[in-house]
This record gives sequence, structure tokens and C-alpha cells, in this order.
Amino acid sequence: MEFRQLNYFIAVAEEGNLTAASRRLNISQPPLTRQIHQLEDELGAKLFYRSSKGVQLTAAGSAFLADVHRLVHFTEVASDKCRAADRGEIGHLEVGYYGATIHSAVPHAIRRFQEVRPQVSVQLRRATKREQFDQIRDGRLGVGFARHYSTESDLDTLCVCVDRLFAMARIGVLPKPSTDSFTLAELEGKPIVIFPQGGRPSFGDKVLELLSRAGVRPSNVEAAEDVFAAIAMTMISNAICVIPEAVAELHWPELESALIDDPTAVSPVSCVFLKEGRTAVVDAFLDTIPR
Repeated sequence: MEFRQLNYFIAVAEEGNLTAASRRLNISQPPLTRQIHQLEDELGAKLFYRSSKGVQLTAAGSAFLADVHRLVHFTEVASDKCRAADRGEIGHLEVGYYGATIHSAVPHAIRRFQEVRPQVSVQLRRATKREQFDQIRDGRLGVGFARHYSTESDLDTLCVCVDRLFAMARIGVLPKPSTDSFTLAELEGKPIVIFPQGGRPSFGDKVLELLSRAGVRPSNVEAAEDVFAAIAMTMISNAICVIPEAVAELHWPELESALIDDPTAVSPVSCVFLKEGRTAVVDAFLDTIPR
């Protein structure tokens, strides 16, 4: 039984006339008649009988028509879903994130994507940068988010936003200039906290590079496991922690922050993904990231 035979059968049943059905299908009447006879032979039942009005459904034909309509409908739905999946309009996307990217960049990117692809479900999963690489390669993740990825031959990155950097300390530790900003030079001789300890190259590495280029020498540098540990260490000391804007916007109690007034004091957030062999959903996601 061929799918086209079912469409031929529906046309004849709805038109009640072979000539009208052949016009509707844009084929000549003899091959249409032949296909209907072949369908009847395969089913072992007569589907139509001739009358003065043309052709009419037999009892077997009427019973068959109801199921054929459902079958054609389900097939059309399945075909539409297949094409939608091929365009990345439906499906599922696993998103990995690392560090403070979860506070701003990741939610903004996902919300922007879901505005144009509302039928794609999205799942967030915390993963280190190395875990993101491995899971993107084996298909468990579609994309990942972090700062300062290492270069991988089969992976590519795309900058999704750039955070300004802030200095954070216990209330009263930071000087209070009228502009509420802070210069890199004011970190000279001060103890600082950096984070994270792992995930090289890391945000902490870039902070130390920034200070080195500015000729700033802190009195002491302590490395915290992650941003939350760094904030806790800052709360119990006179140390200053350099943080991205997304963290400063959370307004931590007992702490205050000031924008570092330096054009180089920025930190990009990047999205990582396969260079080749990506799914349609991943490509649709990447299309929503502003260039």
C-alpha cells in the first residue's frame, strides 16, 4: 500500500466522481482507476460501487475512509514536525555554564532564544570548561558559557557580551571618590582576592594580567574556589575582590562595589560550540546571539 494511493482514495471518496477526482489530483483518469483497483485488491475489499451519480463508498470504504483521514493527518503532522526540527524550531537544547555567567549572560541569551523558538525546551547544567568541551563533543551539551576558554581545534567560541569590572570590598574599605569609581592604581599595596582556582585560563588569571600591565603590585593575593567563596573571603577581611559587572549588580549585603575606571578593565563572556556537525537547534540558538 502506497501513501499516494490513500490520497487518491480520499480524492475519489470526497469528489464522488473519478473525472472530478482526476482533475483535483492533476492526473488522467485511467491511472487513477488503476490505483484504486490495486488498493482494493491489496485490501481484499471493494471500496466503491458505481451509481448514476458517479461512485459511492461501500460500507468497507466508509470504514476505511475514517482511518485513512486520521493516518494522513498524523503523517502530515509528523512531516511538519520533521521539517520544524530540521529548521531548529522544535527540540531540546542542553546549555552548560560555568561561574558567574549564570547571573546575567546565560539567562539573557536563553530568554532571547526562547522568544523566537518558544517550542524548544532548554535545560541548564553546571559544568566546568573542560566538562563543557567533553560534553559538547559527545552530544550531551549543545553549547556552553564561560569566560576565557582555551583554544580547541574542533570547537569555536562567540562573544555574547562584555562585562565591566568592579572592585568589591567590605563597607568602609574602599575609598569613596565623588564619581563612585575606582582606579587600578588604588589596588597598589592592597590585599586582593581572585577566583576561581581552576579552569585555566581563568577570570582570576586575567585580573592578575590586568594588574601587571598597569604596574600594580598587590600586597597579597588569595585565590578562592569560586565567586561565592571569594565574596565570603572579602566579607571577613580588608581584601578587595575584582568582580564582573553581573556579580556587582547582585548587591551583596555588607559589601560595596565601585566601577574600575579603566577601558581595559572588562571581561568577555563567550559561548562555545562545535565548529562542525552542530544540530539545527544549536544553529538556531547561535543565530539569536547579536554579532
